[in-house]
Amino acid sequence: MRVPDSMIASSIAARLAAASERLFRTQEKVASGLAFTAPSQNAPGAVRAAGLRSSIAEVTRYLANADAASAKLRLTENCLQSISDLLTEARTAGLARTDISADGNAALADQVHQMAAQVVRNASFSSDGSYLFSGYKVSTAPLAGNGAGPPPYLYQGDRGDQQVQLGRGIAITTNLDAAELLNMNGAADPGLDDTLETLRKLEAALRGNDSAGVTDALTSLEQHSQRVLSLRAELGARTQHVELAKTQLESVKLTFQDLLSRVQDADLTQAVIDLRSQELSYQAAAAAASVLHRASLLDYLR
Repeated sequence: MRVPDSMIASSIAARLAAASERLFRTQEKVASGLAFTAPSQNAPGAVRAAGLRSSIAEVTRYLANADAASAKLRLTENCLQSISDLLTEARTAGLARTDISADGNAALADQVHQMAAQVVRNASFSSDGSYLFSGYKVSTAPLAGNGAGPPPYLYQGDRGDQQVQLGRGIAITTNLDAAELLNMNGAADPGLDDTLETLRKLEAALRGNDSAGVTDALTSLEQHSQRVLSLRAELGARTQHVELAKTQLESVKLTFQDLLSRVQDADLTQAVIDLRSQELSYQAAAAAASVLHRASLLDYLR
């Protein structure tokens, strides 16, 4: 029984279409480097890949938070180091007071005045328009001159703790407010003047050749210096915590990326071999279709 031409044509057309589809999929795999490009091609793999991509995005956000926290803590530490150095210099100036030279004491007082101004500048440091030491009120300068003083300055911020997430349920405070740093309004020690008031008293005692006043101011200044040192140690511990978190997050991200690669990346060596095989298959199907197209009536009458 002779097979109808239409059946032969349909069969060859179907084989040609199937070969073309396989060739296209293999070309797509080689070009993209992916084992599948649509969920329908590998539903379990697509679900797994989506979950891994979501996890990678989450870890990436935590890493960005850690980078921001690290930068902010470094800026804060720089300001604290500068303030610590200024307080040490102020103590040195107070210890240099002499009963012999009033002019010399006045010069020391001028130095203390300049140091106090630099403490104010450091405590009022801002980065990208945000003040470091104002709590949540980052757009408000932490210190404002008190014309009715003493004390010479008033705190304008709040006591809010700015926190960043380093993981699910893991947060770290990245800020320090000027109230605690300078003992404004007795925030750190109610029985002690704030740092700027202490510096003002030291300056006044030097100008007035007041030995007892200088001694009292130096005693208070030592307490302020110790508090700043303690805060620096605390910031150092926070910075270390952030750096450790960054190391762990980077490791986790690499692990997720490796797992994602195993799920969705194609074996390019095998894909190239498959591509060559599919090309040969398609060429064979195309050749068969071409032969059928060229067949004449005489070919069927033989």
